[in-house]
Amino acid sequence: MSDVIIIGGGPAGAAMGSYLSMAGISNTIFEGSHFPREHVGESLVTSTTRVLGDINFLETMEREGFTHKYGASWHPPTGNEFSVVFKEFPQEGIHQDYTYHVERSKFDHLLLQHAEKLGSKVYQGVPVKQVLFEGEQAVGVRVNLDGQDTDFPCKVVVDASGRGTLLGRQLNLKKKDPIFDQYAIHAWFEGVDRGTGPSHEYIHIYFLPVERGWVWQIPINDRVTSIGVVIEKEVFKQSKADLSEFFNKHTMMNPDLARAIKNARRINEFKREGDYSYSMDKFVGDGYVIIGDAARFVDPIFSSGISIALYSAKFASEHIIKALETGDFSAVAFEPYETRLRGGVQVWYEFIRLYYKLLPLFTHFIQSKTHREQVHRLLQGEVFDREEVPVLQAMRDYIQKVEETDSHIFKQHLSSIPLD
Repeated sequence: MSDVIIIGGGPAGAAMGSYLSMAGISNTIFEGSHFPREHVGESLVTSTTRVLGDINFLETMEREGFTHKYGASWHPPTGNEFSVVFKEFPQEGIHQDYTYHVERSKFDHLLLQHAEKLGSKVYQGVPVKQVLFEGEQAVGVRVNLDGQDTDFPCKVVVDASGRGTLLGRQLNLKKKDPIFDQYAIHAWFEGVDRGTGPSHEYIHIYFLPVERGWVWQIPINDRVTSIGVVIEKEVFKQSKADLSEFFNKHTMMNPDLARAIKNARRINEFKREGDYSYSMDKFVGDGYVIIGDAARFVDPIFSSGISIALYSAKFASEHIIKALETGDFSAVAFEPYETRLRGGVQVWYEFIRLYYKLLPLFTHFIQSKTHREQVHRLLQGEVFDREEVPVLQAMRDYIQKVEETDSHIFKQHLSSIPLD
């Protein structure tokens, strides 16, 4: 019997297994798929480097040759590209001026293997059917093992089931985001013109002249580039277009992107992603914690997904270790984890919401001497353990000024997204 059972072997689950194994705590990971398996979310923010260093995985990242990511560029539909370079503002505890772009099938598989090497017991192709409870207390899981239902007891259940949100569905905790309902269509391409300057290996974000529409360009390796169109789901439904037609139409809306992919050739099938934004009513309960995408998923515009997954594992593992020392597995014992994670994700969420409310605002603040460093640190994923984020209030105040001034140059750029 393991002290901890982890549902899901993606980045959140594998990081959790790594932290627990390094602390000498027995843990079992049940992963319903067989790795390697494809997944979206291929670009990291620099703060993830701190967690990968914690679990001694950076050496693997370098050995396996994942693409180094030194910065990010944004392309408005009218041109005037602007960029940030991560080395401009070094982060405490991080000793390199880059993070990574990753092929998720490879990255996730290596991270799960790493957890196994550290001591996690890993079952692949073994889906968890449900979490078992005695009253309100989680006491184990029921899995489909060799075609039969088998129960495994434990002291703590960790739901890292990703967008499958196993406990969220089982306990009816999942709530759709009231504002965001994004939809993504993406594929891999060869022959994308990335340019020859320092931004060759940046992530590139192209704004589209439609509300909440944008495109990512992520260099997976020297040959392959991931490109994805993100749009409101309702916009896609109303278009009645097939994936290829919709993708091609929208990638032509930004001149910089149209030039970049002029001679590109798609090398795999288009894929679609929905159900992008949601949250659980709670992240913890008696005998369980929920981490990563299983707890909360916000719009992916700033590549926050893996950062939230890894930090949720880091924070939750600290309280699981303490619970095993004290024997207190109550929701109260795990609540500090929820408070910390929810606070950080809320910073991401507010930043994203302000970004969508007035796109030129982002350009204005990233180029401001007063606010540039704060915006930069948000983009690097430094959102946890922050009591105040003054730049967010400054952005709100600026939006209010635009709303109240009929002649303001940015008035026409305001979206309908609510801020309260």
